[in-house]
Amino acid sequence: MVAIADLYRHYHSSRNNERLGLFQGLVERYDVRSALYPGSFVHVTPSFVIPTVVYLDADRRADGFFRRGHAAEIVAAHKAYDDEPTLRFHSGSYEEPIDEAEASFDLLISQYAGFVSRSCTRYLRIGGHLVANNSHGDASMASLDPGYRLVAVYRRRDERFTFADTELDTYMVPKKGPPPSREELERAGRGPAFTRRVAGYVFQLVG
Repeated sequence: MVAIADLYRHYHSSRNNERLGLFQGLVERYDVRSALYPGSFVHVTPSFVIPTVVYLDADRRADGFFRRGHAAEIVAAHKAYDDEPTLRFHSGSYEEPIDEAEASFDLLISQYAGFVSRSCTRYLRIGGHLVANNSHGDASMASLDPGYRLVAVYRRRDERFTFADTELDTYMVPKKGPPPSREELERAGRGPAFTRRVAGYVFQLVG
């Protein structure tokens, strides 16, 4: 069993899976200063470049990781800004309300955690951004929401991330059949295969 203090190293830094380049790119493109990360587990990399991040997960190990100060230690050693980092952690399901102000975050992070956008868009400010992959179907779910507009896609090669914001109508086109409905996404629990493959998608909340 992995010790609580070693969770970040075991699941992220030792596996070349910190994804720092993703969050650096989002900060540079969209001036992100605050983020909400439902289903985060112990992935505290966003706090290396984003001064205020609220994490949310139902895993008891994540609760211990934050409560015992391991998250704060890692962030203090790696942060790339002068401000003191603000880290908050909520233990529980993101499908339940949390004690955070609605419409207050610049970024909503959805990575391998189900339909985050469906439950947590309320906390994202108008003009803010959702970054989502489609492994569990959340990018597809967001694309069906009229309040979201696709503004970029990103590709990944190891820890290098590149963004593109042109020809966006050529992405998220299923290889077979029409785009799935919300009900079909819920039943499948994953997104469809697309004709153009990317690592993830960036949406802006427009209304």
